Amino acid sequence: MQFKHPEILYILFALAIPVFIHLFQLQRFTKVSFTNVKFLKQVELQTRKSAQLKKWLVLLARLLAFTMLIIAFAQPYFSQNDTSKEWFTTIYLDNSLSMQAKGEQGELLKRAIQDIAEHLPNQGTYSLITNDEVTTDLSKDLLTERIKNTNYSAVKLDLNTLFLKTAQLFKQQENKHHKLLLFSDFQDNTSVDWGSQTPAFDFVKLEALKKNNVAIDSVFETDTSNTGRTIEIIIKNQGAAIENLTVSALHNQMLVAKSMLSIKENSSEQISLRLPKEHSNISVVLDHKDRFLFDNKYYISFKEKEKINVLLISDATSFLEKIYTADEFNLTKNNPNQVAYELFDKQELVVLDGIDVVSESLQTKVAEFVANGGSLVLIPSSQAKVEKLNQFFSALGIGQVTKRQTNPLKVTKIHYAHPVLKNVFDKQVKNFQYPSVAVNYQTILPQAQPILSFENQQPFISKVSNNKGSVYWVSAALDKKSSDFTNAPLIVPVFYNIAKQSVLQRELSYRIGQENQISIKQEIEKDAVLHIVNSDTDFIPLQKIASDKVILSLTDLPNKAGFYSVQNKAKSIQNIAFNTNREESKVSFIDMNAVAKTNINSHSFPSIKKALAQLTSQQNIQSYFKWFILLALLFLLIEMLLLKYL
Repeated sequence: MQFKHPEILYILFALAIPVFIHLFQLQRFTKVSFTNVKFLKQVELQTRKSAQLKKWLVLLARLLAFTMLIIAFAQPYFSQNDTSKEWFTTIYLDNSLSMQAKGEQGELLKRAIQDIAEHLPNQGTYSLITNDEVTTDLSKDLLTERIKNTNYSAVKLDLNTLFLKTAQLFKQQENKHHKLLLFSDFQDNTSVDWGSQTPAFDFVKLEALKKNNVAIDSVFETDTSNTGRTIEIIIKNQGAAIENLTVSALHNQMLVAKSMLSIKENSSEQISLRLPKEHSNISVVLDHKDRFLFDNKYYISFKEKEKINVLLISDATSFLEKIYTADEFNLTKNNPNQVAYELFDKQELVVLDGIDVVSESLQTKVAEFVANGGSLVLIPSSQAKVEKLNQFFSALGIGQVTKRQTNPLKVTKIHYAHPVLKNVFDKQVKNFQYPSVAVNYQTILPQAQPILSFENQQPFISKVSNNKGSVYWVSAALDKKSSDFTNAPLIVPVFYNIAKQSVLQRELSYRIGQENQISIKQEIEKDAVLHIVNSDTDFIPLQKIASDKVILSLTDLPNKAGFYSVQNKAKSIQNIAFNTNREESKVSFIDMNAVAKTNINSHSFPSIKKALAQLTSQQNIQSYFKWFILLALLFLLIEMLLLKYL
């Protein structure tokens, strides 16, 4: 038992005073003459004993009454925790898309919101963490209002980040009782560190009724002609086999293509649809009711492919003229002594091929082009001087050339993981015809990423990132006298992909919740900005303006899947599509029972109601004031009865 005012208990010592008075009280007796005292002596003894007992009982009743009264005013209570500290409770409410699944009482998120609002205790302050928001210093009423306004988020907060955020919040509230409650389906999409740094938490794992799920994993285009387009759709099944699954393509709710397939248990299937070319925005839809419905629709937006602008600076016929053909590239060739510098502003890629000496003015212009985000391919001449190359390298800020080597070397290593070669090979090639070079230049490039390497492990072709731009350095001349690399099968995919990566490729769709960069071919005024708009939202993304294009950078927005329009002064210039991250479609969940058994800091509850009831019990203060007042009255009543009837 604890007391709110323990200092009042010192008054109990005063109760010793009436005891001492009673014990040492001196009584005087008066003698009365009486004729016959034979019988009175016996009555006198009996009366004296009864009076003495009565006095002791009355004294005891009074002492007990005053004791109960004093204790009552000291305000006794019982609590599991130190009541001098307030409570600070953090609630994590998972509002990810997977919480759209239906449980026994409806959608998991909506039911969780209702249970929290009904059973939340009044004590202390709260903080609310969702996947897209952190709000703190909330009263019960404010927290209830916030929770009721919580919507689904396409962003997923992993538990490691959640625990870090919680630790920061608790650190800001050091002198309070801390409580962490997790309400989630605990979808297994991240590796969680359940170590000693994990804060103590109570949790409720919310379960859905349906266990199986089928989803559209991805869509890509395989063929375009004057009459139409062909798209390939990858469908992933997590659960039992499905027969006659309908896949439809819609344009403004109008059916433009349809097909059916059967898919085996826990497998993936690919299906083709042929679409009319005149439709740009297409929704691919699965006609199937399962655990998650958000992944049964996939948005794609088509746009005519734009040619890549390439400026080739060379004084001889270059092999690149056969790679950068007119169907995909706008190739412009200039002699190094007659370069049209005004062309640089409209180029995505500049190639310097086989030039002995690069003039200072050209070096300055190329360095400026790279600094502004352009891509450069630098192929030296077999007669290039090391000091002249170093002068160019210095202007580019990429490193230095150490020496010119004349001993022949073979190109023997392919760096398959490099983005330039990532999708070129179905499998790693171990035996191929090694190309060779007669003359090469050794370099020290601190930021280089090799694409191809020589047999001595020195890089043959490498990429150097320089601020916003990229430099692709070829360490040997590629004329036929110096190398046979132009006859090797590798030359086409390497230089073709270098050109492709010099621009931001237009995607059929983009994923919500990750960083996306979108290049818009549009010349806009100096103070103008582009908007991204649909029927529900209108926002201005981060954007970088070049001479003939604008690069948009998107992170947090948009947060809903669908079609959007890029607008310049209310005029639509391009359509784009966004889809949710397919990680949310996983039917894989953390075994929280195993976590509770191995982690002493975690406690499982079967329902939100019971978890909040336990929190209420911890926060409650059991007061005994009224009980001690009643006991005081009881002993006073006993005293009155003793005085009257004893």
